[in-house]
Amino acid sequence: MEHLFARQETDWLVQPLVDAGLGPDEIRVLVTRLCFEIVVTGAAGARLLDVAADRQPAVRAAWVQVIDRMTAGPLS
Repeated sequence: MEHLFARQETDWLVQPLVDAGLGPDEIRVLVTRLCFEIVVTGAAGARLLDVAADRQPAVRAAWVQVIDRMTAGPLS
């Protein structure tokens, strides 16, 4: 049951990117870039929105939603 909840939460987190037309591989690239940014600069210095700066406006807007969902906490 815990695995199912984790999958639902992950799906919810990335849904804006799916809605913007990104596939799993493209989403994986953005999340990997996010992790790299955090590791290299530290969480406080990470430029979270810059990870998608080279993407289309719809993807950048979706990325803002994803970051907001990540920082808001888990689903209730």
